[in-house]
Amino acid sequence: MHTADIIHRMWGGMGMQFRILGPPDLFDEERRLRTPLTSPKQKRLLGALIARPNSFVPREELMREIWGGQAPKQARNALNAHFSGLRKTVETAERARGGQARLVTGADGLMLRVSPAETDSGRFCLAVSRAQGRCRTAPEEAYGILRKALPLWRGAVLEGEGPHGPLGAALAEQLQDVRRRALELLFDAALSSLRHEDVLPELRQATVAHPLCERFHDQLMLALCRSGRGGEAIGVYTEARQRLTAAHGHTPLLSARLEQIGAQSPELSAAGAGAPIAPLPLRSPAGREAARPHRFAVRHVERADGPAERSALGFLTDLLSGRELYTGRV
Repeated sequence: MHTADIIHRMWGGMGMQFRILGPPDLFDEERRLRTPLTSPKQKRLLGALIARPNSFVPREELMREIWGGQAPKQARNALNAHFSGLRKTVETAERARGGQARLVTGADGLMLRVSPAETDSGRFCLAVSRAQGRCRTAPEEAYGILRKALPLWRGAVLEGEGPHGPLGAALAEQLQDVRRRALELLFDAALSSLRHEDVLPELRQATVAHPLCERFHDQLMLALCRSGRGGEAIGVYTEARQRLTAAHGHTPLLSARLEQIGAQSPELSAAGAGAPIAPLPLRSPAGREAARPHRFAVRHVERADGPAERSALGFLTDLLSGRELYTGRV
């Protein structure tokens, strides 16, 4: 099955997209029409509701999200006004489509009805899960899926909405972790399918953006060796080892790779690229790269037996620890 067919079956047809991987907006895929959100408070509200899809978010939490500890005296009324404004924007954008109400009020709070395939963040998580399950057995497929998924990121999560509230901050943090995992998988798939030279520039960028991620440095060393640039690989080792040792005392991946270079291991040659790269669980060094509790998730994941409820904690914890979650009909 071609990558385009896999993506179509995983994400569904053209429809309305709630986009937060960049400036928050609504995007009608069929009409190619973008509806921006201009109110910073409505942007924060949308982010909080996407962080808890298909469930009522208590108004007290939403007020903290929007105003922090400086809520106005009539904060509840103001929250309802912002919710009404957001609902009007969504209804206008979806006027031609009809269907059930997206934004719902209830005694327990406010809710956004949305499926994973209707948010760019949900689509991205589904794609990473699918690629994770195929990286070893079908690296070309995994590579194609991730090449389609990564451009969903148009910028930072909820870009331009001002300081994040608690839900928005957790959402951004977890999605950045998933994006880093996606890059690890992309590079593994490339190294397993003779695409090592194609990803060299991105690997260099990744080591700069994530200087304490040993996995990126290891992948860069391997890509350089397979490109006939073993001397540069040793240079990467020397520089990265100093930084990583200072941060957490040891560099097992890089040390093992250096031993392979010294022994001229066949795995380092382009001919060795046919063997799949053994996947590693997500290992986050201390400090900025430290592992964090995963609170955000898509609530429904298409599985072999149909839509399955997933807890927010369970979805991203499983995804980032290396389990395949997308086992649907593709």
